[in-house]
Amino acid sequence: MDCYSASQFYSSHTKWKNLTNSFCGGSKMSPIDIVTKNVTTDPNLGNFNLNGFNSKDVFTSIMNNGHTGTKTHCTLKGNEVKVSGGGLSGTYTGLQFHFHWGDGNHPGSEHTVDEHRYPMEMHIVTQKDHLTAPREHPDGYAVLGFFINESKLLNQGPSRSPHVVHLCFIVGTTVMVTYEISIDDLLGNVNRHDYYRYSGSLTTHLCNQAVVWTVFKEPVNVDLNLIKMFPKQTGYFNVYRPTQPLPVATGPVSLHPVLLDLSYVFCCWHASVSILYNLDL
Repeated sequence: MDCYSASQFYSSHTKWKNLTNSFCGGSKMSPIDIVTKNVTTDPNLGNFNLNGFNSKDVFTSIMNNGHTGTKTHCTLKGNEVKVSGGGLSGTYTGLQFHFHWGDGNHPGSEHTVDEHRYPMEMHIVTQKDHLTAPREHPDGYAVLGFFINESKLLNQGPSRSPHVVHLCFIVGTTVMVTYEISIDDLLGNVNRHDYYRYSGSLTTHLCNQAVVWTVFKEPVNVDLNLIKMFPKQTGYFNVYRPTQPLPVATGPVSLHPVLLDLSYVFCCWHASVSILYNLDL
């Protein structure tokens, strides 16, 4: 797919719902705008168990692919990355991760927070173990979303790794990963305890409503030059789906109105006990 076609993929997002077998007109679409005043703390959510995130040999291949709408698609070695805890109903196995970005001058994260869009967003896609048709289950996938922000300090954060820079230069082909790099190397020291949670969909066609979304509150900080390098080197621009409308509640509105379907979009921010008492929710 050439650069123009890749742009068309996202610019035509309003037509996805008309495609055969599409779920893109459903009631639980992603991404969403996370409205922090409507966020509640869920005591049932806890810390994640992230196994394999420190392994240096979990990446098998990297490809920039316009056909799926997810550029810099990095495949993970089978059964090496496992995610559990964090309120998930089982254990999930890592499949791949990918990035979404804007045009270098405008931000391109998929999710937004109080209508603020970050420069980029990284998605780690995992599939629930023992499911043969995960797209048919509301919790078939668990996606971990990390915002990517411009670092305020020069050469701060994971962008210092030459392997991260290398991701930008793989265009229209698949490259086998032969160097040592881990997911932890990409995420750095970002806080993995505070996050938003909701049930939604895949953000590319067919938009299956089969995703347990976790969007981490703290962004990964990288150098601005790296952020601008993604669209410049790949030739792909604005590779993100716009935020989707939230369904309106059909029941009575509470004293403090929350016009949301609570089973879907009442995002839950898990916080450790040490900071929970300092929150003004």
